[in-house]
Amino acid sequence: MNIIPVTKARSILGDLAEKVSGEKYFILTKGGSAKAAIVDIKYLEKLKKAVAKIFGKTYLDPKLSKYTRIFSDSEIGQWLKEDEL
Repeated sequence: MNIIPVTKARSILGDLAEKVSGEKYFILTKGGSAKAAIVDIKYLEKLKKAVAKIFGKTYLDPKLSKYTRIFSDSEIGQWLKEDEL
């Protein structure tokens, strides 16, 4: 894994884009923290499909369906506000 500060990556962005391939990617940091990645687009698509496949296999036991319900937009909004705190 290659970790590069954003300030350095600016001047070599074209080179970095040429070097990414398959599972080889670059992590860009700012202030010492990871902020972004330069990744091969085909690899990104592969990752997105893998994640979608995993979420598509979510299982709910039919015996539990009577205990489920659809949450309202206001409930979801409240949870999002609470998560921001």
